[in-house]
Amino acid sequence: MELYEWVIKEDSLYLKIPPVNDQNKKRLAYLLREEMLLRKIQDEIKFEELFNDAPQEKKISELGNIDLDGQCLVHISRNELIASVVIYPPIGEGKKITINDVKKKLNEKGVKYGIDDVKIMVALSKGSIIEEQVAFGREPRPGKDAQLKYFFNPKGLDIVPKELANGNVDFYNINLIQNVQKNQLLIEKIPATKGISGMTVTGLKLPAKDGKELVLPIGKNVIADENLLKGYASCEGHVVISNKKVTVLPVYEVTGDVDFSTGNIDYPGNVIIRGNIKENFFVRSNGDIEIYGNIEGGHAIASGNIFVKKGIRGLTKSNVLAEGNIFAEFIEHANIKSGGDVVVNSAIMHSNIDCYKTIQVGGRKGLIVGGICRAGQAVICKNMGSNLATHTNVEVGISPELRNKYLSVCQEFEVLNNNLEKTLKALEMIQKLKNMQQISVDKPELFQRLCKTKEELLSRKLIIQQEKEELEEKFEDLGTGFLEVSQNLYSGVIVTIGKARKAIINDYYGVKLVLSGMDINILTL
Repeated sequence: MELYEWVIKEDSLYLKIPPVNDQNKKRLAYLLREEMLLRKIQDEIKFEELFNDAPQEKKISELGNIDLDGQCLVHISRNELIASVVIYPPIGEGKKITINDVKKKLNEKGVKYGIDDVKIMVALSKGSIIEEQVAFGREPRPGKDAQLKYFFNPKGLDIVPKELANGNVDFYNINLIQNVQKNQLLIEKIPATKGISGMTVTGLKLPAKDGKELVLPIGKNVIADENLLKGYASCEGHVVISNKKVTVLPVYEVTGDVDFSTGNIDYPGNVIIRGNIKENFFVRSNGDIEIYGNIEGGHAIASGNIFVKKGIRGLTKSNVLAEGNIFAEFIEHANIKSGGDVVVNSAIMHSNIDCYKTIQVGGRKGLIVGGICRAGQAVICKNMGSNLATHTNVEVGISPELRNKYLSVCQEFEVLNNNLEKTLKALEMIQKLKNMQQISVDKPELFQRLCKTKEELLSRKLIIQQEKEELEEKFEDLGTGFLEVSQNLYSGVIVTIGKARKAIINDYYGVKLVLSGMDINILTL
């Protein structure tokens, strides 16, 4: 920034003012005021108005034999990370200011760190009024948080089946399992780093926040190295994320049917059934269940996915529950509940389907008829209902149980906030009494109890807040639900999206039903 300049004419002192923009007027006025105080030049000047008519040359003082020594002014930024000097060169035959003079001024202001001698010398060499940054602090640098590096897909494989040219879905080439070998590296932790502290120009240490550490999240059948930085499979099996930990699940295989020859099956890992699950028998797994035959009035419960290569003949009694996805050739007269998607190759008939994400029926028929289908995100099929106006219910949107859970969490969060506020007020009151020396004998014990209560409330609030945020993320993932029927939507179907409900009284072809305000709109595909 170009500053003003002193000029001596006929034993008088003039101020030569360069062109100045509005942004720099106040700064120049401040520097001039400070210099005149330093040099003890007295004159009635309205400093800011002086720069309004720039450029100009203004007579400041009538002085004889004007010889004024050079001066130095030190400024320290608010955060104390930068120190600047304003060098005022001598007037007339005054003494020049030296680097030692500048350093002395810096020392008087407490500047002791990050002084740049080169910048001081450059400023002094200009021979004119100049403002220069000459000392620099160091900002604190926070450490990096610990990170996890996975050597498998922690979100699971892409298990959306591929539709073939003939309209069928290829269930045979879907790999539901991420197989691993013994001693295979599964996960590595990159440790957190320490923060690097900063320093102000006045020598004040600025603490830095260290990166957040993580515990290596390993579960069953995964072992850590001696440094607790890497996790390896301790056996062959299928790697999954279970309870937020890397876990290897071994596989159990039945070569025939699940019937009287095998009894019910309850296994902690993946299960493969080469035959059928017969009536009234059940298979329970903490991993995935893969069935090469049918479910014939039997039951299947899995913490992962359920894959039925043929179909589910429920006989009005089958319960098929999966925390992950459910795949089948067809479903009839069965109760289905999925924490992911339900994907069917030909038809869903007279069944009760509860699905967290999407119900999709493809293949040649792509039929949903009878029963009730509930999905968090969407229901997609080719044909829905029948020309006989078969009663068919479809509900799309957030599940009631998820909404109820969220409301419960919000209520607890509010109660915790209220209790915490009361506790903090009580602690504040006791502290005031203590300061006024009016505290009674039993008050210290009360203070300790309240402090313990405060810590318990804060801890519980943190847990509930995390649970609340996780539920809100689930709501965002669900988005806006819709129903898509690429061919025939028959009368007799009742559609519910969110809080809106619509009875289909006419037949439609190729439509998409979406929520618009409190109504359901029928759009043509």
